[in-house]
Amino acid sequence: MRRYPVESERNRSGGAGVYYHFDYVGDPRDYKWITSTQISKVYEQMSIAVERDATRAWIVNVGDLKPYELSTEFFLTYAWDASLWNPDNLDAFVSSWAQHEFGLSTTDADVVQDVIANVTRFNARRKPELLNSTTYSLVNYREAETVVSAWDTLVGAATGIYDQLPEETKPAFFQLVYHPVVASTNLGKMLISAGLNNLHASQARLSTNNLADQVQEFFDFDYELETEYHTLLDGKWDHMMDQTHIGYYYWQQPMMNSMPAITRVPPKKQALAGVMRIAPEGTLGAWPGDNPNQCAQGYSCPPPTIVLDSFDTFQNRYIDVGAGGPAPFTFSITANVSWIVLNTTHGEVSPEDPEQRVYISVSDWNSLDVGDSYAGITFTAQTEGQPDLSVPVIFVAHNTMPSLVSGFSGFVEGAGAVSIEAAHAIRNTSVDGVYWRELPGIGRTLSGMTPWPRTGHNGGNFTAGSGPSLEYDFFTFSETTDTTPVTVYVSPSLNANGADRPLGVAIAVDGDVLSSYFIPSAAPGDLPDAWDGLDGFVANSIVPIRLSFAGMKAGAHTLKIFMIEPAVVVQKIIIDVGGLESSYLGPPESLLV
Repeated sequence: MRRYPVESERNRSGGAGVYYHFDYVGDPRDYKWITSTQISKVYEQMSIAVERDATRAWIVNVGDLKPYELSTEFFLTYAWDASLWNPDNLDAFVSSWAQHEFGLSTTDADVVQDVIANVTRFNARRKPELLNSTTYSLVNYREAETVVSAWDTLVGAATGIYDQLPEETKPAFFQLVYHPVVASTNLGKMLISAGLNNLHASQARLSTNNLADQVQEFFDFDYELETEYHTLLDGKWDHMMDQTHIGYYYWQQPMMNSMPAITRVPPKKQALAGVMRIAPEGTLGAWPGDNPNQCAQGYSCPPPTIVLDSFDTFQNRYIDVGAGGPAPFTFSITANVSWIVLNTTHGEVSPEDPEQRVYISVSDWNSLDVGDSYAGITFTAQTEGQPDLSVPVIFVAHNTMPSLVSGFSGFVEGAGAVSIEAAHAIRNTSVDGVYWRELPGIGRTLSGMTPWPRTGHNGGNFTAGSGPSLEYDFFTFSETTDTTPVTVYVSPSLNANGADRPLGVAIAVDGDVLSSYFIPSAAPGDLPDAWDGLDGFVANSIVPIRLSFAGMKAGAHTLKIFMIEPAVVVQKIIIDVGGLESSYLGPPESLLV
């Protein structure tokens, strides 16, 4: 929202209204292809419009309409009687819609509700037109593969409903639910596969070519889905999905879809470094041989080292064993300690099956001393006509369990960072009847927390540290000597409370209170710095509030978020104590004890 009526404007004889977008043309990029607006987001913004009397006229840009039928229906329904809806019953709207549109049972309608909530969430994280092959990290936090897995889960759920529908209902379900899910999944997987294709090429992995083939298949399938849509019901909706959406070069739509760039490696020639490629989790490098991502000098680098933290979210690490050429080989794995657990100790790799993933974990953390324990793991490849090839890997088990204070309850540092969903506050303290309320389903990962009522206490605000607060207890094992970076993710919004009331929150760590007015000021009609651009607030669908607190000793701490102004939606908190890695969504939530 650009702005809502301020107090002095609410008695205007002409009233006030809202112009809203489901379809958009302009910077940083068009979004016109497919549904990408969360109902929870529509509610969040339009409910403030209701409370601030911007109800005389509501206009929504629906583009070609067909992809936005459900969003449009909710917009009109909410406009008709906003009093019927609140953050906790929005799911019921979609479930009811699924029942009357497709004749589904309550159980199946709830499945559709979950599918719709997630397909719009995934498309709203970054509009499909803005996605690229490295949006999601290919190496950190298993981000890309987690995204793919979530997409596949949606396809499975949508397919399960679609397959059981009577024939006369299938076209409507295809257009309103199935196609958006399958087409969006296909696009996302194509782009991630393209990113992996280029990564694997840099690592001299034969699987580069398999990934190139996958990208081509996904690209072709995009058109097949489009054609299927256009031929339903004897072509009733022909050309509705002609909208280009792959290969944007600037904000305006491309004149033709273009497949993302891929590369290939020689299928009949072996890599210089040998028959086997070892690619550990968390690095762009691959061993043996030289690679610019192995060490600073890029050659004669030491063996790879992988670290597993006792409070890591995943509780294991993986190493990909890949083909470095056309020669098939067998491999064996040995470890020099007994506390290492391998999901397999041997395997086979061939041009037909060029990758095997090996998971490594710790059998019993309680058997290890506090701090770092080291293990040597050796991968040995055997192939006909070539000497055995052995690659050593150093595995470090970082055990912090004995350092956790008995009786502590809260979130625990893992791998040098603490990540917390805003909804998981330990305490929620109200002031003057104002408190923080969860908006289920909104945002990029789980939900959002916003001051309630929407206008705060009689439209007023609070000084830093005096308003309603959320509290998060967390425990760190690392010590930061200089500063401790803290990032709070909030939903994008302009300073909609008026030029003299910029959006703001206060954040405190162990009593050190810092305030943040996180949207830069801008002249009327202009947009603030960092709003536009391919790495701006709109493109990333998030505003990162980055603050630096004093150095932090190991132990228990408390972070508080205080309301200053209403209409702020907080999604996630990240505390970097020395190990934060780059990613799009941030680390998965830390373990809660």
